[in-house]
Amino acid sequence: MRLDPRTLLLLVAAGCAATEIVPPAPAPDPTVPATGGDVLRGAELARVRCLVVAPLENATDDAHASEAATTALLAGVDPSRVRAMPVSELRALFRDTAFELPEGIGPGLALELGQLLGADGVLYGAVEGRATSPGAPLLVTVRVATPSDRDLLYAVAATVDRRPDEDVAAAVRRVTAAAAQPMLKRLGTPGRKSCFDRERQARLRTLALSDARAAQAVPPQAAAPAPAASPVPAAAPPPAAAPPREPGSKPAAAPSPAAPKATPARTPRQADWAKRLARRQRLVVEDVAFKGRSATLEGEAGLADLAAAVLATTGLKVRVEGFVDATSDPGGDARLSMSMAQAAGQRLVELGVPRGRVTWAGRGGESPLLPNFTARGRAANRRLEAVGLR
Repeated sequence: MRLDPRTLLLLVAAGCAATEIVPPAPAPDPTVPATGGDVLRGAELARVRCLVVAPLENATDDAHASEAATTALLAGVDPSRVRAMPVSELRALFRDTAFELPEGIGPGLALELGQLLGADGVLYGAVEGRATSPGAPLLVTVRVATPSDRDLLYAVAATVDRRPDEDVAAAVRRVTAAAAQPMLKRLGTPGRKSCFDRERQARLRTLALSDARAAQAVPPQAAAPAPAASPVPAAAPPPAAAPPREPGSKPAAAPSPAAPKATPARTPRQADWAKRLARRQRLVVEDVAFKGRSATLEGEAGLADLAAAVLATTGLKVRVEGFVDATSDPGGDARLSMSMAQAAGQRLVELGVPRGRVTWAGRGGESPLLPNFTARGRAANRRLEAVGLR
């Protein structure tokens, strides 16, 4: 039987596919622990130039296990590619305040610190397991994420295999360094770095110290301040009756309405806020209290001063922005912050600010002032800010 040439070609191709030799998989690197479910995003890691290295959490029965892992990570950071904030400097920022950092820092707090300090990335993790039992597993996890949007750039988990005559700390350092190596060699880019602004850190520490002093000075059950008197100007007296018009004369033209005049500020704070808003600067509206984590106003002395500051400059407009302490529900945070801003804006209108000069917006849990891991920090992050507009 004579085969068609096309049929012959198909048979030859099928035979080649059936006998294709698959090359063997490369042998694993014996220096790198076997892991599963790793995350490695090299392009994004290369953009991390300012890195907060959080002390790893210690969930072991060895007091020095997490310190050994953190030390290994810091030692592996190339200073020519990345500016890493030392753990000692991170702790000193909040020392002797109500926000003194715990020994180990969890993911949520680590990412908050990175956001507060303006970092590109945050390195955090944990050491878990029983170190004193030879047969028990010990696990090291390492993560790198962006603090603003919590985007995970690197994740690895490695089992600590202790060698003969190797103590726990040495084994943890070795395994942590090997597990983090793929990330460390991709992290950052060469060149000079401008990271962790000193003025920003000084403001953060000043705020933490002032909040600690306020916590000592104000009793826990102190009543909210009474609202200040409304800055609404007194009503103008009724216009005098027009004189009688001569027969045949034309009626007098109605006077054009006078432009609203600015009301001078009465207190130093009102004057200071008026100047800052006129320069289109941002300020935190102090002395405003909400009922718990809600949009119900309880204290509004700050809003009375804000209204007076806006009315002190002709034509000045203001945008009120609400902020909350971040939770696992960003949508709920955004709605609550908007409700807070709306309640404050409507109160400004009641206090005499024309509606056309007031707008409001909700910012959710973005731009925290202090860490959220204490009640004082969460309360400070639930706030109103005002921005001057023209």
